[in-house]
Amino acid sequence: MRARRSIAIKAIALSALGLLGLGVAALVYQRSPVRGLPYHDQFAKGRLSEWQEFGGTWSIVDGALRDDSDERGAKLITGSPFWTDYEAEAEVQLLGRGDAGLIIRATDPDEGVDSYNGYYAGLRMDDQSLVVGRAEYGWLEFPPVRMPGGVDLNRWYRLTLSAIGCNIEATATALDTGDRTHVSVYDPGCPRSGKIGVRAVGSGGIWRNVTVHRLKDLGELASAPRSPTPTSLYPTSQGPSPRTYGIDRNAELLMNSTKSDAEVLPIGSIRLLAVSRPVHVSVSGTVTLTSPHVYIQDATSGAEVLFAQDTSLKLGDEVEVAGEAHLDGLSLRIENASEQSIAGVVPAPALSITPLQAAMGRYDGMFVELEGRLESESRTGDPVVRLDLSGGQQEFYAISNSRETAIRFSRLKNGSVLRMRGICLVGTAYTDNKLPFALIVRSPDDLEVLSGPPWWTAEHLALMAVGMLALGFLMHLLYSHADERRRAAVLGERERLAQEMHDTLAQSFAGLEFKLRAIRNRTLRDQQKVDAAKLKEELQEACELVRHSHDEARRSLTSLRPEILDKQGLADALTQVGNRMTAGSPMQFKAEIAGQPRHLPVRIADAFFRIGQEAIANAVQHSHAQRLKLNIDYQRSQLVMVVEDDGRGFPVDQDGEGFGLIGMRRRADSIRAKLRVESNGTGARITVAAACKTEPFWLFSLSYINQNGHKRSNGDG
Repeated sequence: MRARRSIAIKAIALSALGLLGLGVAALVYQRSPVRGLPYHDQFAKGRLSEWQEFGGTWSIVDGALRDDSDERGAKLITGSPFWTDYEAEAEVQLLGRGDAGLIIRATDPDEGVDSYNGYYAGLRMDDQSLVVGRAEYGWLEFPPVRMPGGVDLNRWYRLTLSAIGCNIEATATALDTGDRTHVSVYDPGCPRSGKIGVRAVGSGGIWRNVTVHRLKDLGELASAPRSPTPTSLYPTSQGPSPRTYGIDRNAELLMNSTKSDAEVLPIGSIRLLAVSRPVHVSVSGTVTLTSPHVYIQDATSGAEVLFAQDTSLKLGDEVEVAGEAHLDGLSLRIENASEQSIAGVVPAPALSITPLQAAMGRYDGMFVELEGRLESESRTGDPVVRLDLSGGQQEFYAISNSRETAIRFSRLKNGSVLRMRGICLVGTAYTDNKLPFALIVRSPDDLEVLSGPPWWTAEHLALMAVGMLALGFLMHLLYSHADERRRAAVLGERERLAQEMHDTLAQSFAGLEFKLRAIRNRTLRDQQKVDAAKLKEELQEACELVRHSHDEARRSLTSLRPEILDKQGLADALTQVGNRMTAGSPMQFKAEIAGQPRHLPVRIADAFFRIGQEAIANAVQHSHAQRLKLNIDYQRSQLVMVVEDDGRGFPVDQDGEGFGLIGMRRRADSIRAKLRVESNGTGARITVAAACKTEPFWLFSLSYINQNGHKRSNGDG
């Protein structure tokens, strides 16, 4: 039993060890620098699945990889991050004015022009050269080498990019002519492994026959610097090709050099030296800033230059400078310098970087382009205006360099997103030890406003809140005012109805009650002797009072809902009222309409109708006239209505006016009309006039005239 248990334990242990060994072997194979090598693309089969895109518009056309965009820094990555020493080769064709080529030892790739860590070699149209450089979320370019026969569009080149250790080599060959150029670089502190890729900057391109194979030793490189030597510190020409560039941080030759005729160095190589005392150097580059200090820049870096004598340099001048190099932290300064103008130096374009990259210090003294959001502005002198900006999580200063730039700065609004070009400086003279770097903006043309401040700023939100409160308060006041006017209108209408009912129905019912009571009392008193004729006469009078009360009630209801006014208009409505009231009586009614009839506002039409209705009713009931005349005159700026009779008239005294005239005056006042009452003992005349502008809808007016005529007359006479 124990033997069996021991055998089982041994079997389990052996199985565990076997599984562990398989896991270790799988891990070793996964991280092996030879896994997947040699590599050849699958473009001929139309396969692109093993490649990862970072920008660009990639497709496979006729068995070749194609990018038709002119995006800056579009790239396609594949391979293993553990590949170390290898050579990548491809046939490349440019479709635009930028450059296109190969990437090796790529790690941490992302979208963006230099958003990866690795090496790149490509053919560039601008200077007709083979360019080699290192990207580290920024760009450090080695001096380019001109391509024999030039770089042309739609022409095939074979491009090779190799790496063993820190020795980097690039070769370009024109397939049609065999013209060839070569660059070899030694870069201490290089990335040791990474993937491969293809890349285009400002140009479309075509790639085919992308291959990768392993390199075992330096002997497989055509011409590689075996190790950093004093002579490899400087660019040395080895005929038309190759050129070799090496960098040694501890090179004693440069540190101890006092020669005035030293060879021209890349500025970037001086920054990498751990110098402890001034070193005499010679550099060449383009003038990128002249005030307050002079800065020059080549393809690798930039430096401040203090000349021994006054110079008249201008922006864009190409110069060679010799002087003593001082390295103060991350800032390079060349003092006691002398200069001479040269030609052939390619002007350095602005490097597109992020504020975080600028804060690292490797772009000190270089002409860069970056974006940021304006937080505040301050004036430190004339013509110096300083802007406080933030880019993501990094803050920095932008400083004006001329009066025109200061004026442009002062017109910017806080919260705006800006794109600026200028000289990146990390010295304390510009940053006050408060922020990591400052940007000297040379001219207003180097500033672009990408977007204005957002409308939802705290100030705008506060103003909006105040405005909404004010609007709400105003609406409340308007609503309260409208409600009060409605209540006043209701109360006024109730008062008018009360007055009218008091004058008509109440008096009629009072008279009817008095008449019926008199009949009842007489009947009770004279039960034995009733005068039938007298009783019949009194009952007839009571019936007349009932009929009159009925007419008054109907007239009051009509005044509440003058539907005829809406259907036929003011003139026809009053004409119909006059005809109906005088029907069956000897009174003759006549209506005349003058002027241009037109549509009236509701308030004016209703007031005129009720005033005319009351005037006609009073004339019919009290005037004992033979003729009653209604005249409505549509004048240009006012409406005039006259109701006139030839009856017995009445005393004109406002103190003794009844409810009828009082109601007419109130209605006239409600529309700001003038009411005039005239009576000379042989008749009465009531005139009402109100301002009433011409109806702007003249088509409606013409239609009204065509239907009704310019002047009409209607009456029984």
